[in-house]
Amino acid sequence: MDPHLIELPRKILVGKGVIKKVQSICDDLGIDGSALILTGPHTQKFADKMIKHIEMDYHKEIIESLSKHTIKRMESLAKRFNIVLSVGGGRVIDTGKLVALRSDIPFISIPTAPSHDGIASERVSIKEGNGKPHSIAGKPPIAIIADIKILRNAPYRLIASGCADIISNRTAVNDWRLGKHKGEYFSEFAVDLALHAAEMVIRSAELIRKRKEKGIRNLVKAIITSGISMSMAHSSRPASGAEHMFSHALDLLGSPALHGEQCGVGSIVMAYLQGDDWEKIRDALKSVGAPVSAKELGITKEMAIEALLKARKIRKRYTILNHIRFNRAKAVEALKATGVID
Repeated sequence: MDPHLIELPRKILVGKGVIKKVQSICDDLGIDGSALILTGPHTQKFADKMIKHIEMDYHKEIIESLSKHTIKRMESLAKRFNIVLSVGGGRVIDTGKLVALRSDIPFISIPTAPSHDGIASERVSIKEGNGKPHSIAGKPPIAIIADIKILRNAPYRLIASGCADIISNRTAVNDWRLGKHKGEYFSEFAVDLALHAAEMVIRSAELIRKRKEKGIRNLVKAIITSGISMSMAHSSRPASGAEHMFSHALDLLGSPALHGEQCGVGSIVMAYLQGDDWEKIRDALKSVGAPVSAKELGITKEMAIEALLKARKIRKRYTILNHIRFNRAKAVEALKATGVID
C-alpha cells in the first residue's frame, strides 16, 4: 500500500459562545498577521459577531457560489493573508478548503449549521463541466470551532439533513467493503469512526429532535468524527457510497431536496439492496424528522426511479449498484419494497 498523509485538526472547540474564542485558538496555533474571512449572505451576521473578538487585520468576502471564478478570485486575495476563516455552510467551508490548499495557508472551519460532515474533512464536492459532482481534496481544517448556541438555532431542516447524512454512513461503509474485495484501499479504523458517528446520531435522535443541547453536541461530534474518518482514509469512501451517488443523480434531475435528505432516502434503498437492516435506517430517519419517501423529498416517483438508474454512472466507484444485476425492474422493486414510492 502506498503511504498517504493523514492531516487531522489540531484544535476542536465545541461549546456555547466559542465563536468568541477564534483569536485565542489562532494564538495557540501560532497564527498571527491577517485573516481572509469567508462567509455567506445569510451567515455574515455570525462572521461579524466573530470579527468583534479578533485582533488580526482581516478582509471579509461574501461567497455566493462555489465556482471557478470565485475560487480564482479568492486565491488571488489569499496571497495577502496568513489564514482562511470560513464562517458558514457547505459552500463557504468548501471554498475555504480549496483556497487554503492552493494558497498553502491554514484553514479554520466555523460552521453555522450541523448539516453536513464537510466541516471536518478535507473533501470538497465540486461539479464538472457536465454537471456531474466529484470529490477532490482540499485543505483539512487546522481547527474546528463549533458554537452550539449558533448550531442549535439553525433551521431544523438543516439539522435533520445533517443527521441523515451521517446515518447514511452505514450503507457507505457496506459499499466500501465491496470495493475492498476489488483491491481497493480499505481502513477498518476509518470504518469504525464512520459507523460510530452514525450510531451516535441514531442513539441521540430524540434529544436532537427536541434541540436539546446534549443532542446537538452529539450530532456535532458525530459530524466531526465522520469528517475525520474521511481524512483518515484520504477519501470520502467511509461516508459516501451509492446513497450519495443517488443524491447527486437527483441534483442533476432538479430535485428540490437537501443533500443530506436525499442521502438518507438513498441509504434506505441501498441498505435493502445490500441485504442490510433498511428498516432501522428508515426508523432512525423518521425519529429525527428527516424524509423517508420520494413524496417527502418533493420528487416524483419517476424521478426517484430515474435517479436510482443514473446513480451507478455518476462516478467510478464500486458499490452495490455494480455488484448486483441492476435494472429498472430491480429499481422499482427496491423503491416500492422500502416505501420510498408506493
